[in-house]
Amino acid sequence: MLADHRLALDEFEPQEAVMRLYADDELVSEGDGAACLGDPLAALAWLARTALSFGDPLRAGQIVLSGALGPLVPVAPGTRFRAVIDPLGEVATTFSGKEA
Repeated sequence: MLADHRLALDEFEPQEAVMRLYADDELVSEGDGAACLGDPLAALAWLARTALSFGDPLRAGQIVLSGALGPLVPVAPGTRFRAVIDPLGEVATTFSGKEA
């Protein structure tokens, strides 16, 4: 699930975005945009260059997350994770108990 609320880059400062990560509604990590290579846009620029160098460029409409804004945490099957990123909204996922 992604938030319906969207902001243009001139409406907020990516380095100042605050992230709170919840595992089954328990706060497990927090940080800000500056934790992502100093600026999430720098991380996205690196990703775009790297993807292009592998012949698989980023495409319009793709959902791309810039990278970690806080410390990583272990993942267990069946855990529901929700990241709230102010002022952008939230993204959530549940990890399957089945192996791929």
